[in-house]
Amino acid sequence: MVPLPPLLLLLLLLLPPALPGPPEVTVTRPRGVALTNLPFYDPSRPFRCLDGSATVDFSWVNDDYCDCGDGSDEPGTPACPNGRFHCTNAGHRPRTIPAAHVNDGVCDCCDGTDEWDSGAGCENTCRERGRREREARQRLAALAREGFVLRQRLVQEAAEGRRDKQARLGGLQESRKELEQRVGTLRAAKEAAEGPERAARGEHRRKWGEQRAAAAAAQDEARAAEAFAELDTDGDGRLTGAELQAHPELDPDGDGTFSEAEAEALLGPGGAVDSGTFRERIWESVRERLRPRGQAEPPQTPPEPPLDETPPREEEEEEVPPPQPQEGKEPPEEEPPEEEPPYDEATQALIDAAQRARDELAEAERALKEAEDGIKALEQELGFDFGPEGEFSYLYNQCYELSTSEYVYRLCPFHRVTQRPKNGGSETNLGTWGSWAGPEGDKFSAHKYEQGMGCWQGPNRATTVRLMCGTDTALVAATEPSRCEYLLELETPAACREPPAPHDEHDEL
Repeated sequence: MVPLPPLLLLLLLLLPPALPGPPEVTVTRPRGVALTNLPFYDPSRPFRCLDGSATVDFSWVNDDYCDCGDGSDEPGTPACPNGRFHCTNAGHRPRTIPAAHVNDGVCDCCDGTDEWDSGAGCENTCRERGRREREARQRLAALAREGFVLRQRLVQEAAEGRRDKQARLGGLQESRKELEQRVGTLRAAKEAAEGPERAARGEHRRKWGEQRAAAAAAQDEARAAEAFAELDTDGDGRLTGAELQAHPELDPDGDGTFSEAEAEALLGPGGAVDSGTFRERIWESVRERLRPRGQAEPPQTPPEPPLDETPPREEEEEEVPPPQPQEGKEPPEEEPPEEEPPYDEATQALIDAAQRARDELAEAERALKEAEDGIKALEQELGFDFGPEGEFSYLYNQCYELSTSEYVYRLCPFHRVTQRPKNGGSETNLGTWGSWAGPEGDKFSAHKYEQGMGCWQGPNRATTVRLMCGTDTALVAATEPSRCEYLLELETPAACREPPAPHDEHDEL
């Protein structure tokens, strides 16, 4: 048997054992070396550590002893704790693992090459994993294509909607100008109509006041005549001191004694007065003290019971009947009614005209307010950044909910995020619209909502909303990665991007 050349023998020793399966074309390289690093592992010359820390004989590569500071001389053994082992994983994706995981009894590479000497019996699952991953990628690609078609429709609708809103804004701005002019005209008309109305109302109240004063004077005149007739007990038309003294309640000083001198002082010179003089000189001073005939004595306030006595129960108290007028005597005349009489036809016409002017002005002011509110809302919406092509504009003025085991989350894009307990309780503000918050180069992939309700002894709540490609618009996940910081995921066709063209995949061999 012809002996093998030393160089070829060394290469055979460095190669991994053959795995069962169909024959494949492979590139000879030391175990654990990626194809991209193969030029650094040339068996015809000494091996230079990849970090330049040392140069060793090539036979020291994969000899299970760490010679290089970066572990690059032991890519296929666990000798170097910082070494890296490359899994070829033909049929799936290559990967690199720490060399310390080689021959540790755990199958890290789907082709099993990391356990070449551990007896772990790893099966080669790369082709099955690759197939499942390719199918998943195909499903995602199909979803992306379908979502992208919907996104293009959203872009078209956004452009049409923007043109419509701009047209509506222009119409409202023109309407506002006309309404401002109309409001000014109607305000002047209202003020012009209210002048005659105020004058007519004032005249009406003046006449009513005069009528009330005349009625009160006539009533007082009648009361004075009735009082004189009552005091003039002999009916001779003259009131004397003796007749006055018959009414002790008229005692001027209230000392309980109505003397003859007091009566004469009240009557004045002559010692007697007729009804006219009584009305002019005496009536004013006795009006409040003179009780009309038939009026009962004022009720006396019962003394309060001592503190140790219990007052009688209400049901046991004796009812006192109201005083009845004496037979043949009329009850005292009531005060004139306070109700304002109706307006005359001319005054009512002025009032109606002024009210019409007020109503027309109020209606015009309401219309102007609605136009101004509409302008403000449209200007705010048109000023929003809804994405590169306005594709996210359809989310504006919409809200989406997600129910978890404990809470109901509600997201109103570009407005606010809230959280409501499912077992009852008040709603918590998790943040109001802040800005787009995606990473550099992809800022339209996330929203940031800030300045929510403050946490107990903590910051204000805030929420990040991650926008994900989907054929429907739905809130699909809600978590709290850290205290008072929330993460929501919203699927939307607006987040779908055009998928790349399909290409053939090649395994690294």
